[in-house]
Amino acid sequence: MSNFKIGQLYDQALAEMPKEEVQSNLEAICYEIEERSYTKNLTEEELEQRKDEYSTIGIKLSEINESKKEMMDSFKQKLKEPKLRSSELIKAIKFKSEQRYGKLFSVDDQESGMMYSFDTNGVCVDARPLTKEERQFKLKTVNQ
Repeated sequence: MSNFKIGQLYDQALAEMPKEEVQSNLEAICYEIEERSYTKNLTEEELEQRKDEYSTIGIKLSEINESKKEMMDSFKQKLKEPKLRSSELIKAIKFKSEQRYGKLFSVDDQESGMMYSFDTNGVCVDARPLTKEERQFKLKTVNQ
C-alpha cells in the first residue's frame, strides 16, 4: 500500500465501476465503517455548478429582500396611525390630561390679579397672573 493524497482514488480500477460495486470493494478491504462529516475537494465541473447555483440563489435572495422591504414599508405605514394614537392615549392616562387645539376665551380678574382661560364649553383650562400690561389701574367702561 502506498501513501495516498487528498483527492486521489484508492485504485484506478474503481473509476469505471458502478457506485455499489465500489462500496462493496471498499467494505471488503476497510478496517471499519463509520458515518461522520468530512470535506471533499470539488472538481472544476462541480465548482462551476456551485458558482451557477450561487448566482441563481443570489438573484432570488435579492428579489425576496426587495419584496420584504416593500412589505415592511407597508406594515410601517399601517402601524403609524395606531402608534401615534397609542402614544397620545398613554400620555393622557399618565398625566390625566391631554393636549388640545382650539378657541380659548381669556377672562381677567383684576381683584385677584389673575387671567383665566376658558374653552368653548366654558371650562377653565388655564390660570396665570396678569401681566403689567393687562393690569388696569382705572375702571373700564362698559358699553351698553
